[in-house]
Amino acid sequence: MRCNVSTSQRFAVGTLMLLWPVMTAVAQQRDWRVHSRGLLHQTVYNTGELGRAYSAGGTVQEGIPSMEWPPRSSMILDRTNYPGQHNSFGSGIWIAGTRPLIGRRYAFCGAVSDASGNPVSVAGVYSTPLALERIENYPVLSNGNLNPAFNPDEAEEKIVSRWSTPVGVTVTRTSRAWSYPGYDSFIIYEYEFTNTTSDTISDFFVTFANTFAPSMFGYQRNHGQWSEAAFRGQPPSGLGDHFARFDLKRWMTYSHERDGLPDRVFFDVWSSAGHRGGLNSPQAAGMLVLHYDYEHLSRRHQTRQVWISNSDSAGMWDQHNKAKQPFLLRYENGNLPAEAKTISWMDPSLQRKTGIFTGATDSTRFVTQYEPQAWPYWKGRTKGSMNLSWWQPVFRGYGFYPYLLPPGGTIRFSVAEVVGYGPGVASDRKYKDLGGNVRAGVDAGVYFNPVPSWYDTLQYAHLGSKPYIGSRYLQTHPLPWYVTPGVVSIRDVADRAIQMYTGRPLIKYDTLQYEPTTAPARGVYNTIPIPVPAPAIRVENTRAAANRIVWGPQVESFSSPRLRAPLKHYEVLRAPHPLGPWSVIDSVKPRDPRYFRDSVYAVIDMYSNLGEFVSYAVVSVDSLGGRSGMTNIVRHETQAPSAQTLGKVYVVPNPLIVTSSLSGSDPGGEITDRIQFMGLPKRCTIRIFSYTGQLINTIEHNRDTYGNPWYQITRNNQVLASGVYFFVVEDEAGVRSHGKFVVIH
Repeated sequence: MRCNVSTSQRFAVGTLMLLWPVMTAVAQQRDWRVHSRGLLHQTVYNTGELGRAYSAGGTVQEGIPSMEWPPRSSMILDRTNYPGQHNSFGSGIWIAGTRPLIGRRYAFCGAVSDASGNPVSVAGVYSTPLALERIENYPVLSNGNLNPAFNPDEAEEKIVSRWSTPVGVTVTRTSRAWSYPGYDSFIIYEYEFTNTTSDTISDFFVTFANTFAPSMFGYQRNHGQWSEAAFRGQPPSGLGDHFARFDLKRWMTYSHERDGLPDRVFFDVWSSAGHRGGLNSPQAAGMLVLHYDYEHLSRRHQTRQVWISNSDSAGMWDQHNKAKQPFLLRYENGNLPAEAKTISWMDPSLQRKTGIFTGATDSTRFVTQYEPQAWPYWKGRTKGSMNLSWWQPVFRGYGFYPYLLPPGGTIRFSVAEVVGYGPGVASDRKYKDLGGNVRAGVDAGVYFNPVPSWYDTLQYAHLGSKPYIGSRYLQTHPLPWYVTPGVVSIRDVADRAIQMYTGRPLIKYDTLQYEPTTAPARGVYNTIPIPVPAPAIRVENTRAAANRIVWGPQVESFSSPRLRAPLKHYEVLRAPHPLGPWSVIDSVKPRDPRYFRDSVYAVIDMYSNLGEFVSYAVVSVDSLGGRSGMTNIVRHETQAPSAQTLGKVYVVPNPLIVTSSLSGSDPGGEITDRIQFMGLPKRCTIRIFSYTGQLINTIEHNRDTYGNPWYQITRNNQVLASGVYFFVVEDEAGVRSHGKFVVIH
């Protein structure tokens, strides 16, 4: 939807820099840190952005995850590089406020594009970066020793970012993550908005501008691209599979796929026991509000907001003459240009963009479709969109307004990003959320629909051309390694985020209403039992090309008043890819004489193959069966030391028979394409020629390894054809070795 913006509004945007308060020399360049302690990896910027710069298409840059769950999920498959299971197009914070003499100002710190959907620079336009710090609070240091500064009442990983805005408000964001199983799939963000001017800022608006799209891998595999922008209001043929919903009880907005099957070709392989590593991750991704500031909300006479109607104005005020929240629940797809669209959402001189639950019709819907007891609570609050499939699924403007912010005043909000293995579990189908239909549901007045799961299918009207939602595969297939039993769906994860933040006992908010204003303004973080931490590990090469996994005994001395249970044993795990399948090499008891020598444990992987990439982890298991997080995953290329001199060089496998079956990938390419040159000195040049003598590629080898993998990519970036090929290896002294190999497709 496009809207016209007044000349004064365009002037306000165009003169942001001219009216920006003069900054001191402490301003920084745009920078980021990554949350990587838990299983949800997210990039945090010192400009207000989260994930990547907003774009309704494109890709995700290596090393800059955008709500990636499970982590390390990039893979090369069918010779295509899939960046992984990222669940966000890019998010951030939008704020607006009015100052005397200066007028209305806006700051879109993330999730903003131009009219064509291209990302808009945030730094120097809407925010000035001030500070960014990542604070590590894991019990074990990188060298294996226990962390003497470990604080059990804080997150294991904390990132503090701070930026100023032309609104006259400085924002401080403190985000927290944990590795505890069951508490490792959410990140909690605490925001402070401080008025740094001498003016009182009125009609202050805070919008959490989030995008959710589970998942990038699924879109690319099924639809050929990870791009919602190309659809522009009309879903292409065969889609309508992405549903956006709102869980009223948890104040949670989220997205999920229709059936959670991102890939049809390899589903049976990826869903087999022990092999469900991420590439078949049927996610549900979203955010919930943990706390919003009530004290600083303006009273009715302190705002200039133009209301939609008399009933809207009359129904939205509570007993203290403050606006009921949330004020904005805006769902959009595609482009987010500030001047042409999003400014109007936070402009008090225009009618508000989302209506409220009010009147007899909405009351009837609550009684007949949802829960009668929920009506008094949600009456007068924003109801958002109901046609939440591929029409408007991606962007969520989750806003709070109007606030009165005096000079030096600060308001606080807390939210959580959450990802789960689907929207619900088997027993959740008796509950309903807002949404869950396609556009036909609006005409029929169906606002609330059952919560689906991957345990069984649901059928109800208004699901479009596919009259089902959910799937049945969890009836016969196990959960993957990255899902903690009992904490499966996004609803389960959200409940534990609430528990972690509030310090209250765990509650399932299926029939109970969560109330953010009763939660503390700052998180408690000191009531969750702490598992025995995983040790720091390293992986060493041996002359026999059998990898050695090494760690120290320090975690055996870990203690805390909240320690769940003492250590019982370690499990040593290996996998061909960080996503799995994970297998147990051995179980190791404390001071096990088989492996403990010279004050360290050392386990040899007898299944190592020269030139193969393998992932390893060591997990601590306590006496109650509880496990540590997999915080020490190491990806290692199996190698022996390089040859002392150049002698016979050979290729394995030879012949290479390329098949179309799934076998995984490593950082260089697909395993089925990999050729290994073996017997190399530390420095040499490898030249590959066709049968007719044409140069195919040149590889400069410069590392202390016996082998070097090559993935059949020519110097023209083409895949090698079937045939006979020759190679010549030349060392620094001019000594040569040669041979041939065969490729069969």
